[in-house]
Amino acid sequence: MKKYLLLFLLCASTSAAFADGGRLRFREPAGPFIVTLFTTPDPLSTGQVDFSVAVERPDTQGIVQNADVTFLLQPANGGDRLVLHASHGAATSQFLQAANFTLPHKGLWRVTVAVRQGKESGTCSGEVDVLPAYLVTSGITWEIAAVPLLVLLFFVHQWR
Repeated sequence: MKKYLLLFLLCASTSAAFADGGRLRFREPAGPFIVTLFTTPDPLSTGQVDFSVAVERPDTQGIVQNADVTFLLQPANGGDRLVLHASHGAATSQFLQAANFTLPHKGLWRVTVAVRQGKESGTCSGEVDVLPAYLVTSGITWEIAAVPLLVLLFFVHQWR
């Protein structure tokens, strides 16, 4: 019985595992750089989000640590655009630069990443689909589901 409970808990907890930067959205050339964009949460929804980027040089196959990175986000249907500057301080890994901010509304967003290092610069872009905010987010779903599970386990224990 303990083996099955342990297996169940292990399987249930793996769905919450994320890589350091979140979900890979695109990997594109940007001038002399290669830019890889990650976002969290997954699925991407309105509210607090994290956009992380890894900037590489294909000729040296190394991470660029001192590049200036700017995110430009524009709703596909028009509207106000967001301009955000990425930093190492906001990132979850020393290899990434990130911007933490609030996405105001759902829909398709055009994301442009501008990179500058010294006299070299480049841009790349892609699109992300932003869903409406969830009433119950995936972060607390497990906590809500754990209460009935623990009550059930208590009753099974008392019955035995």
